[in-house]
Order: sequence, then structure tokens, then C-alpha cells
Amino acid sequence: MEWHQSDVAQLRLIDQLLAGHNLSPAQYDITRRVIYATGDLEYLNLIVYSEQALQSGVAALAAHTPIVVDVTMVQVGVLSYTQNTFGNPIYCGAETFTRPQQEKSRIAFGIETLARRHPTAIFVLSSDHSALEPLLTLVEAQEIRPALIIDAAPNFLPPMLDRLQKSCVPHISIKGCKGGVSVATAIMNGLLKLAWTAYGDPLP
Repeated sequence: MEWHQSDVAQLRLIDQLLAGHNLSPAQYDITRRVIYATGDLEYLNLIVYSEQALQSGVAALAAHTPIVVDVTMVQVGVLSYTQNTFGNPIYCGAETFTRPQQEKSRIAFGIETLARRHPTAIFVLSSDHSALEPLLTLVEAQEIRPALIIDAAPNFLPPMLDRLQKSCVPHISIKGCKGGVSVATAIMNGLLKLAWTAYGDPLP
């Protein structure tokens, strides 16, 4: 759960480069993880935290809320952290058996299927931005009430992001068209670390 000694010099340099930021300590911890994972300092100004996003996500993790991810790579990337903390079950949209759909991608339909099964889950999107649409439709119909939506999928559809930002759902999103698996995984693991620090056993 802790940084290795080999990471310290690079993290210290990142801290120097990001001096003067306006993020809260919790927001900065997650943002720094994303920058370290991607090597991209622009994420300092690209990650958007809605009000209560971190509080809601941390509380949900501590309550063993399920995590729904879009692709297997994110599932694998956060598995070690979940196993060593609260043991939250992780479900993957890409691996969910669904009937063929013409109007939705396999991942989008898988996410929709899992959302109906786990309406208060934490949802993590990293690859297929179209999966956000069925989530928001279910939210607007008051069929689901996610604890948190992490939208880190590369995004070329600003109107969809606008819908997320106008919703009442706690969310963490990426401005512009950047994002991906490494970003989503870093955000999720950062949240798990924050939750474990707040509610779990003391870190070794």
C-alpha cells in the first residue's frame, strides 16, 4: 500500500513541480498518483472532483460496496489493493455475458447490466466512454444511485461529460480527451488507500 523507496526521488520531484497547487490533501494524493502513473503533469488541471466525490467514494469502499469496472485491465490493476484492504467485490462489464446489441457496445451493455444488479456501486470507466450514457440514463430515471462514477475514459463527446457534471452523482472525471486504464487504476487505488487510512487497520 505504501510507496517503495525507489519511488521517493521521483515523487519528490513531482511535488516540486506541482508546488503551489490548490488541491486538498486527498485530491492531491490521487492526482499525484495519476501523474506518476502517466508521466503527464497536465493532469493537475484535468482531473475534476465533484463535491463530496472523495467522501462518498471512501465511505462506500469502507462499507464493502461493489466496484464495477469496464475492462479486465482495471480489474487486475485494483485487485491487489482490494484484497489487501476491504475485499470489495469487483465486476467487469467486458466480461459480463450479454446478448448482442447493435445500439450499444458490449462494454456499455455489460455496464448497464451490472448497474441494474448493483445500483449503488462505484463505477469505473477507462476505455469505452459510451458506457457512460446508459449509466446516466439509469441515474436520470432514478433506477440506480451510484456511490461514485469515475469517468477516465478518453472523451471526445463533451455533451456526455456535461450530463455527468450536471447530475447529482458524486464523480471524478477528466477534462478533454485524455484518460485511459492507467488513469482509472491510479484513481481507484488512490481512493482505496485513502479509505484504508481512514477506516482500516493502520498501514505497516
